Amino acid sequence: MPSKWLPWSLSLSLALAWLLISLAPLVKYLGRGRGSIAAVFTVAAIVIIMRVLDRQIRSGRQISAGWLALPMAALTAAFVALYPRSLRLPLWSRTDREDALRIVLNSIQHHRYPYGERTFLGHSLTPLPGAALLAAPFYAMGHIAWQNLFWLAAFCIFALRFFRFRATALLFVTVFLLCAPANLSDITAGGDYIDNFIYMAIAVTWLHSSLKRKQPEQIAAATFLGIALSSRAVYALILLPLAVAMLQRVAYRRVLLLLAVTVAAAAAFTLPVFAPYPMAHLLQQMAQGPGKLRDLPAALHAQRTLPALGLLVTFLGCLLWKSRMDLPRVFLTFSAATFAILAPPVAALVWVERGLPYDLSYLSMCVLPFVLWAFARYEQAIEKR
Repeated sequence: MPSKWLPWSLSLSLALAWLLISLAPLVKYLGRGRGSIAAVFTVAAIVIIMRVLDRQIRSGRQISAGWLALPMAALTAAFVALYPRSLRLPLWSRTDREDALRIVLNSIQHHRYPYGERTFLGHSLTPLPGAALLAAPFYAMGHIAWQNLFWLAAFCIFALRFFRFRATALLFVTVFLLCAPANLSDITAGGDYIDNFIYMAIAVTWLHSSLKRKQPEQIAAATFLGIALSSRAVYALILLPLAVAMLQRVAYRRVLLLLAVTVAAAAAFTLPVFAPYPMAHLLQQMAQGPGKLRDLPAALHAQRTLPALGLLVTFLGCLLWKSRMDLPRVFLTFSAATFAILAPPVAALVWVERGLPYDLSYLSMCVLPFVLWAFARYEQAIEKR
């Protein structure tokens, strides 16, 4: 693609990524007419704001890091105002993601096997022990949802280091966390999808950046990545592109060592919870049919074919970028793989309901890694022009 069109295409792709996770809640709360108008207005605003970012990058000037305090303060205020209200909603209209973590942690505290229980909505428990471990300090404080504020603050620090320009970090936090209704709703209702993404992104970046540092830091980073990967099984897909990126920086023996530490850490924090039959119980828990697969034809055997499709996309992405796999492309490959897994259930749900389902917050699992890549690529494209 000609370089002069690349920034425009990236701007449009970012706007469409926002639209993917935002259109349904806008229609839900504003109605079809006003929701559609708001969506079109915001998409146009994102494209325009990207031109402002263009000029900021070209100027070479950095804005103050303190600007990120504004969206963080707004997110905190929204959480303080809306989280208590979410607890007073009727059970059928609330999210049960915080309840799932609470059940897992309560069961572990009392030395019970947690994954035979159900949430108040009757759903099976999907958070794995790594997510429970990272939520444990906030469970001890009384409200697991408070971890959202901690991880949002951690992400602001991460974004300042990941992107070359602070304005890019500010735009990411403002547009895709504060102004994306599905993500804001997940944050203020105590959900953990955003937290899962944040600590996975931090762990992957930390391990990748530690390769030129001392071995103890590399081991610590690999251990934290193992815990993060133990939050939800789908994040294991990022290991292959990460390994390809690492092989371009250090010897394969060091890569094998760090991957072994990562897998060992994930196993050490996961398998004991599933004792006395860890592998059998783990496979049984992962095979529980999530509700989002119910609309796919049984003949597709989606519980097996969709993970296989994700692995195939991951492998193809690694082949495509095998000689140029940098950190943003690691996130792009993971985004494509998770989209391949999530897109068929979403398409089936849209077909059955004859319209957009209102809760598509889990699509942030593939949208936010894509946004990391797109913003990083946008910075590179502008600097090269």
